[in-house]
Amino acid sequence: MSLQISNIMQPTLLYPNQSIKSTCCADIKNLKGQQMRTIFAKTIAIATTAASVSIASLIATPAQAASFTSFSFKTNVTASPSNNPTLLNDPTKDIRLNSVQFQGKTISEFELVNQAKILQNDTYINSGDGSVFGVLHSGRGPNTPNDNLVGEGPSKPNPTAQDIVDTLGNLNLNSILVTRENANKASIEVSFENSVSTFFFWERGGTAGGAIAGDSDLLVEALDDNNAVIASYKILRQNYTKADYNISTQVFPILNNGPFNIGSIGLSLEGITTKTLRLTSSNNNGLIPGVANDNGPDFKVIAAQAVPEPSIIVSILLAGGLGTILKRKKTVAG
Repeated sequence: MSLQISNIMQPTLLYPNQSIKSTCCADIKNLKGQQMRTIFAKTIAIATTAASVSIASLIATPAQAASFTSFSFKTNVTASPSNNPTLLNDPTKDIRLNSVQFQGKTISEFELVNQAKILQNDTYINSGDGSVFGVLHSGRGPNTPNDNLVGEGPSKPNPTAQDIVDTLGNLNLNSILVTRENANKASIEVSFENSVSTFFFWERGGTAGGAIAGDSDLLVEALDDNNAVIASYKILRQNYTKADYNISTQVFPILNNGPFNIGSIGLSLEGITTKTLRLTSSNNNGLIPGVANDNGPDFKVIAAQAVPEPSIIVSILLAGGLGTILKRKKTVAG
């Protein structure tokens, strides 16, 4: 700095061919340019670090213990009307989920199940023909294949993991996973493409028009990336509220019954997200003394699309904005 001051005060000694004014301006301009470049570089470094830390915390932070909070919600659907005045819709056809409403919000963007794993599917012998089936079945409305409103999964016993994805991974609320009451335990894991924190469950309940919304229980566990349980909630049959539509269910060739009420309940993870849920029902046949009879839950699960945290959005926008400024500066300088 002292050399630059000397240059300014004695320009004719070092720069005999330049005027004092031009030399002073040039040196001051160079000094300011160096300072601005230093400040700009530090600003970018700080912003980039902040964005990296925020994004890394979203991606790499180990999962920690959390809890589910339950809530009720309103289900908005499109379905064919019924000629039966005691029914809310034609229970045999497609029932398309349009949106859900809760806590002053309307959700119409959803995450669907895109992977599944069967952990346990206890078997029983069908009394009709002696065939051996697992308690898990893929079910749908009897006339859904002839209705083009929305796609549905298969109608079959002994579903594969892909059958479960096809059953749950759509917006047809008349395409459900059925659990029979003929054996002890069923347990699956279902995953979503993106991390989520809000889940909507629908359970096939009592006879249509009756008082019972849901008639079975289901253990819901959220898993981290290492398959450890980070949150757990046992949905009890009395927790469901009526969803205001009816379904009938066919599992070809062994089951065709209905119409039924549908119950609904929402679960929300507080301060954490997950991609995978483990869903388990036990003692479905009620033969184990002292163990709660979950009574074969028949259900659908869909998640709400996650909204990025405000801090993440700000960091990404800041980094992107500074990158644009840097690009413009480089263009001007070049």
